[in-house]
Amino acid sequence: MLPLFDLDPGLLDVFTKKQKQSLCGLVFEYPSIKAERERTVPGRIVKRIRDEMFQFMRTHYFGDPEYGITFMDFTMYGYAFYTLLHNHIDGGTFAGTPQEETAKMICEKMENSVLFNDDGYSALKQHLMYQTRSLSRVNFRVYGFNQDWEESRTKVSANGYITMQMKIRLTVQDCETKMFNYKNIERKAFRLIYTADGDEKTQGAVISKNKIYPRAKEEEKLNIYIQSHALNRYKQRVDILEPPELNYKIQQILITEQKIIRFEDQNLIACTLDNAIIGYFTYFLRDDDMIVNTFLPITTENTPEGKKIRDVLLLGNEDIVYFGMDKLSFYATVDFEQIEALKRVLIESNLWETKTAVEKALQKKGEITIDRNRTIFVKNFIEKSERHRAELLEVERLDRED
Repeated sequence: MLPLFDLDPGLLDVFTKKQKQSLCGLVFEYPSIKAERERTVPGRIVKRIRDEMFQFMRTHYFGDPEYGITFMDFTMYGYAFYTLLHNHIDGGTFAGTPQEETAKMICEKMENSVLFNDDGYSALKQHLMYQTRSLSRVNFRVYGFNQDWEESRTKVSANGYITMQMKIRLTVQDCETKMFNYKNIERKAFRLIYTADGDEKTQGAVISKNKIYPRAKEEEKLNIYIQSHALNRYKQRVDILEPPELNYKIQQILITEQKIIRFEDQNLIACTLDNAIIGYFTYFLRDDDMIVNTFLPITTENTPEGKKIRDVLLLGNEDIVYFGMDKLSFYATVDFEQIEALKRVLIESNLWETKTAVEKALQKKGEITIDRNRTIFVKNFIEKSERHRAELLEVERLDRED
């Protein structure tokens, strides 16, 4: 463990055999994962998160993987070693001996390290954040977690020291609703919630007003709501992701990333996959509230990419839907190498990055399947459209000459 903190393992040679045995005589308990309040989180969800977390802690490394210290190793043994060392210093065990200076140096080095000050556990917290948010439905109930270290109330080590335990407590929050009138139609919207993540507590999600109005003050915020229509369109069009992935991503996009794109006379919230844009959320404002009301595919003419496609290819909304171009699965089922005109348009409109991101996501699942019949159908239509476009351009040229 010592090399994780840029310390030479040879430092331990200054301690006697008995002292070494004492420093290694404490083992912390397994982490505890429960609901923060009893009977608020279904048992199957608690078990699933616990099983996933323990598997992660046993197979992923704390700090540099070169040293082979898993999260479980450090949680149960590494942290215990530091605690014992610190207790010996405070208790004066090493006072006036050569071991005192070494013990203090090890403790100070660990305490001042980035790894020891929670950053070492950032990957574990990110894993837990994904687990809780992927099980959350923003229009029903959302889960989060708090993390802390506590003294064990039941176990004492052989040498009399009280053991410690990492405690994960799962939080739950039912959604809040509010009615909004838009274009003379009143509809319900659901408040988005930033769930507890081990550092921050559960709170209503907000967006800085200056992301929309640059002159607004930093402290001015807007509460974020979402309507069912936006959720339904999002699920329909981002059809390559499973429900847990969809649950996590919508919170990531609307609560933590919040990338606003200005296009013509409107602002759009960009939805990305591996840094490639896969669609846009639209919204309207009411007082101090932002209400997300739909999800646009990147091929619609109301998006920067979609406008470029429409400017080149003579495709209407019905054609886009008929081909399935309004869904992400389109980019994984069509062989664009056989449709040069469409490939060129995708590259020019920056949608080739989207295609690559979709393929990458599906390759991990082994789910990429080229649809030969669909490819031929799209190819024939695009070529016909290209010929028609060429004919129109020729007519315009002749008209100008006349």
